[in-house]
Amino acid sequence: MPKKALKERRKFPRIKSRLALQVERTIKPSTERPMTTESINVSSGGISCLVRSHVDPATKVGLTLLLPSFGRKGNKTQVVSCHGVVVRCEPSQEDEYEIACAYTDIKKDDKQLIEEYIGWRLMQDLVDERLSQP
Repeated sequence: MPKKALKERRKFPRIKSRLALQVERTIKPSTERPMTTESINVSSGGISCLVRSHVDPATKVGLTLLLPSFGRKGNKTQVVSCHGVVVRCEPSQEDEYEIACAYTDIKKDDKQLIEEYIGWRLMQDLVDERLSQP
């Protein structure tokens, strides 16, 4: 019997994007340093990335994301700092785990900035796709 197609549960558009990111457990051993990594994908509701250690789901984290300059105005790199919670942690490559975090405490302006970046990237991808067609 064929499986039913899974219904998409995400509320926000998600794009693949390699953005500089720091993830830090809000409750951590005193010797633990923030995990510096890159995002795999991003939405205005959350972000996923690869880290070197397992992080239990429901762990509260601090996130610092660097958004590059984009759009017509080409503003300088923007720093988005917020809190989130790990919703998934799965082994990925050797000695790495893919974690997905949902934002739990993000400023309205920062969320809007992420939405604008995603919209800009989606438009760029559409333009690139059309230009590559014969």
